Amino acid sequence: MLTMAAAFHLFAWVDESVIIGPPGGSGTYTMAAVVADPAHCEEFRHELRALMIRPGVRLHWVAESPKRRHLIAEAVGRMDIAAILTVGTPMERSKQERARRCCLERLLYELDQLGVSEVRMESRTAAQDRRDVRLVDSARRKRLISHELQVTFARPTGEPMLWLPDAVAGAMSAAILGEDQWLTAIAEMVTVHQVDIR
Repeated sequence: MLTMAAAFHLFAWVDESVIIGPPGGSGTYTMAAVVADPAHCEEFRHELRALMIRPGVRLHWVAESPKRRHLIAEAVGRMDIAAILTVGTPMERSKQERARRCCLERLLYELDQLGVSEVRMESRTAAQDRRDVRLVDSARRKRLISHELQVTFARPTGEPMLWLPDAVAGAMSAAILGEDQWLTAIAEMVTVHQVDIR
């Protein structure tokens, strides 16, 4: 669990995992934020890079074998971080962006309440990033989040800290699909908020 201290800054890194349901059914949209003191992030980056199979190949949950997922979950479980998840259901196949908006709005609210000062989201396309920026602006206008909470974008190829929410969101999706061993390995650091997709 994340250790709190005076004059303490908190950053969060955000990624998502999506379960597409069968036609006519519903899926799940999960957004995960990993919260950490930026002063300790270089050691986390070093630990994450040590788990790479070969230089230049990032950790990516969906591409990892069960054995590798176990190693990654164990490493994540040893880190002084917290993970906040918003899990949105029901998600219709054609409504992924609506699900993302619902989950991201709730996640940003929870991060702001926690005292996070900067959120770094995994960049998608330029158009998708602009949609996320509009949601952030809307959340500020609705006073769901403060103006002090800054939201920027980064790419996982250059920022190993984004590998953490990728793993946490992936572990949550795996648990929803019946494989809960990886989520169990990090359960002490995880807080889950259920979101009804409107």
